[in-house]
Amino acid sequence: MAENEPPHLTGAHTYKGIVLPNIILDSSVDALPTFEVRPDDVWICTYPKTGTHWMNEIVGLILARGVPEKIDRTLSTSTVEMINVAEKLPWTRAEELQNPPNMAPFLDVVAKAKSPRVILTHLPIEMLPTKLEEKAKVIYVARNPKDVLNSNYNMVVKGKIAPTGFSWEFLLGAFMEDKPAYGPWLDHNLAFWKLRDRDNVIFLFYENLKKNPVEGVRQVAAHIGVDLTAEEMQKVVEYSSFKGMSKTYATRKTDEKGVDKDFHDVVNAIPFMNKGVSGQWKERFTVAQNEMFDKWYEQKMKGVDLTFEFE
Repeated sequence: MAENEPPHLTGAHTYKGIVLPNIILDSSVDALPTFEVRPDDVWICTYPKTGTHWMNEIVGLILARGVPEKIDRTLSTSTVEMINVAEKLPWTRAEELQNPPNMAPFLDVVAKAKSPRVILTHLPIEMLPTKLEEKAKVIYVARNPKDVLNSNYNMVVKGKIAPTGFSWEFLLGAFMEDKPAYGPWLDHNLAFWKLRDRDNVIFLFYENLKKNPVEGVRQVAAHIGVDLTAEEMQKVVEYSSFKGMSKTYATRKTDEKGVDKDFHDVVNAIPFMNKGVSGQWKERFTVAQNEMFDKWYEQKMKGVDLTFEFE
């Protein structure tokens, strides 16, 4: 065994026809359709690298009236389908074998959490609780696929969590073959897009949130039933910006205990948060790759009333 061989947890497996990271438990996926959903739950449903942690911070700040220190981060470290990634995870296969990680389902933590719960998930809708859109507040964030791919690649490489055989070409190919983790990108988006007119569902675009964060915060606050004052609104926008979140993470990771410290250890160990600037895909795609992807995208989007901005 090579000393730097990546751990099993950074790999993936196929379950029910969907490629899933190994940090996801099949038992949790099986339990989710009948999972008890509360009426005051806020479910943030996203395809990976579409602003999940950003939206989580926005919702947390809204509920905390703009005060980062008052955010309940109990459920911030993992998506509902994962193990608890706040646990110390191995960086190599040798370390993983020597000190096997705790594979306890994060779903158990979610089930016991106090209300209102803010629950994160990347799973496609067919794997989520039955009629979720009728039982809880659902927020879906969509992002153009080129930036999704670039952000995914950056996280894996910078976080040193690349599985064996991982490369930009591999990631791009799997995406275009509809074999990426969490299932085909367009299918994931369209399932929630079709629910956008439901009272309990709001469908937001990452690019619009970046361009007009005030309007985005207003929409989210109204959706989850929180009436913010002008001062509170300003604080939410300020502290949910890249600069604001960076400051929150950097200052609080050193002086907090328990869950809050766990959260900051995780977000600083694995770079979930990058600058989030739209259009950074231009630095990753070659001219040939971009032309190939554009042809694929045009073909996939035929007859689809969902459009994305790439700048």
